[in-house]
Amino acid sequence: MTPSAQPSVADLVSALDEVTREQVQLLRDIIGSLEADLTEHVKWNAPSYVFDGEDRITMDLRNKQGLVKLVLHMGATRPENRKGAPVLLEDEGIVEWASDVRGFVTFADAADIRAKEPALGRVLSSWLAIDHRAPE
Repeated sequence: MTPSAQPSVADLVSALDEVTREQVQLLRDIIGSLEADLTEHVKWNAPSYVFDGEDRITMDLRNKQGLVKLVLHMGATRPENRKGAPVLLEDEGIVEWASDVRGFVTFADAADIRAKEPALGRVLSSWLAIDHRAPE
């Protein structure tokens, strides 16, 4: 697919079913309220957010569970250690870690997103404050 064939985030969101669209929009609002210079685009056929030149937060809308998830990751510049301790020490208990630099926040529905919103805002702000470049 050429870059010009990639749908806009608005087009992608408008094509979602009503339940998923509500959840995605709630997450977009939460992420948009962060005090960070984020650029929203489409990655993995979902909204994704670039910070400091790297994708750092990406929605997962096409998983086996059929749930909306946020993927916290460090882009391509930092190698991950699947057995390493998470680089984010205070995750408020909402992040499921797959490696030291990749974790998932899973939401059951829109009510779950609303319930997790305060903790999610803190976790995302802390996540973006971590330097994504590999330590020297």
